[in-house]
Amino acid sequence: MTLELTAGDQSMLQGENGPAVAAAMKILVAFSKAVGARKLLDIAGAHIDGCLYHGQAGLDFVERLVEGGGSVRVPTTLNVGSFDLIHPGLVKMPAAEEVPARRLMKAHLELGCQATFTCAPYQTRFRPAFGEQIAWGESNA
Repeated sequence: MTLELTAGDQSMLQGENGPAVAAAMKILVAFSKAVGARKLLDIAGAHIDGCLYHGQAGLDFVERLVEGGGSVRVPTTLNVGSFDLIHPGLVKMPAAEEVPARRLMKAHLELGCQATFTCAPYQTRFRPAFGEQIAWGESNA
């Protein structure tokens, strides 16, 4: 099955909107082909379940998008981070983990994500309307 891409999709894939957009499109195209999708859909919003620090690879990925000039194109909420920003004094993790965990949360904000840090994005002001297509990655969403 062939994945149909619009002229805009092709433009993004070929890097005409910068390296971060091209990298994101390469991932979307590869995943779409793997699952047999015929086309990509426009979305009204996204929820990222990748803000918990699990190691350097996740941080490297997001920082690569930031360094490539990446920014979200639709309202994008975030799952919980590795610690409570409201009560930072309660953080009980080694500095070797806390520093990159904070950087991961900050990098998502630099991409333009909303600082929701919740596993229930449907309880925020970014609740989708009936019939809207969304891209939410979350065990609770």
